Amino acid sequence: MKRESKGHRDEILNLRCFYLKLLRKIWIVPLAAIIGAALCFGIYTLATVTYGPARTYKAEARLYVSFAYDENKGTLVDHYNAYTWQHMLMPTDDILIPIIAELMANEVNVVEDGGPIANYGDQKSITKDELLSSINADTPSDVRLMLLSAENTDKDLADMILRASVKSLEKYGSTNKAFDSIKCLSIDEAKLVTYSDRSMAAGIFGAVAAAIIAILAMLLIYSIDDAIFIQEDAEKRYSVNVLGIQCKKADDFFKNELVAAFGKATEGATRVAVISVDSIEDDKVSEKDTETIKAIIAGSEAAENVSLVPMAVPGTVLDNYRKIGTCDGVIVCVPFGIRNGAITEHILTQLKKHECPVLGMVIVRADRTFMRGYYGIK
Repeated sequence: MKRESKGHRDEILNLRCFYLKLLRKIWIVPLAAIIGAALCFGIYTLATVTYGPARTYKAEARLYVSFAYDENKGTLVDHYNAYTWQHMLMPTDDILIPIIAELMANEVNVVEDGGPIANYGDQKSITKDELLSSINADTPSDVRLMLLSAENTDKDLADMILRASVKSLEKYGSTNKAFDSIKCLSIDEAKLVTYSDRSMAAGIFGAVAAAIIAILAMLLIYSIDDAIFIQEDAEKRYSVNVLGIQCKKADDFFKNELVAAFGKATEGATRVAVISVDSIEDDKVSEKDTETIKAIIAGSEAAENVSLVPMAVPGTVLDNYRKIGTCDGVIVCVPFGIRNGAITEHILTQLKKHECPVLGMVIVRADRTFMRGYYGIK
């Protein structure tokens, strides 16, 4: 019964062959992981260290706010929270002006907003906007306990801003009727603000991501690979008998199979053309494959009765079609693992059009280790 050709575009993926091919290139995965880790580590370092934000210093103080009590109004404790202090009270003249005055007294120049900071020699300078943005008043859990901080790229200036702010708030607590007092409980000197170093995490992420991408890329590449590795796949694809496999490294098992099948296929023939699929690029390839086949079948009955004639792909030399007509048939050599499924199918179609009988195919230059691994031969 004649088998129907599946064609290289419609065949089902041979998973066993696929996984063996994948293992041959598995080194790509750890290499991609190393490259991915180095890239992500380098990008993270550049973004957060080399070209990251300038180092800043942060000074902190804790203040206790005592609210005044009125028999008629009670306390105004509900009117004060983190938002009130930060956005409504700190920018007011009652608090901000005393801070500026204290800084000026300590030889810190506070420049009007929008104007350039002049050169005051060794004296420190800051704009009003920068001053306000550097101060943070927060009440994390209790409106009576305020956490006040000042942050600046200059350590000494951060300390001076905090102390000036504490002094202004204490004065505000003693003059505003809503409070009995605002007292400073403790002050911490400015310390360098440190950010969590996630370089290692970035490197690990890059390694994992690159490894996954490499595996997916290999899956995609091999799933559309039309190269021939196994003779059964070639027979299903082209509906042509595969006579055997010629390995780069001699193997008696595959040699004996090829000798027996070759003798059966060429029985009664005296002159047979040998065409290598990749001779379309180099016509000497057919000559080399022919000599290899002759060496394999040497001493057999087929070697004595059949004359093998190497030819390039007929399409490259028009006269080859005439020469093939003088032969009893053609043997097509398909290189192992080379992506030439489409051109192989094309060559077989052309031979059929010219009524050139294809006696069989031979998979040449095969990887002996791969073949034995696929068939489970020790």
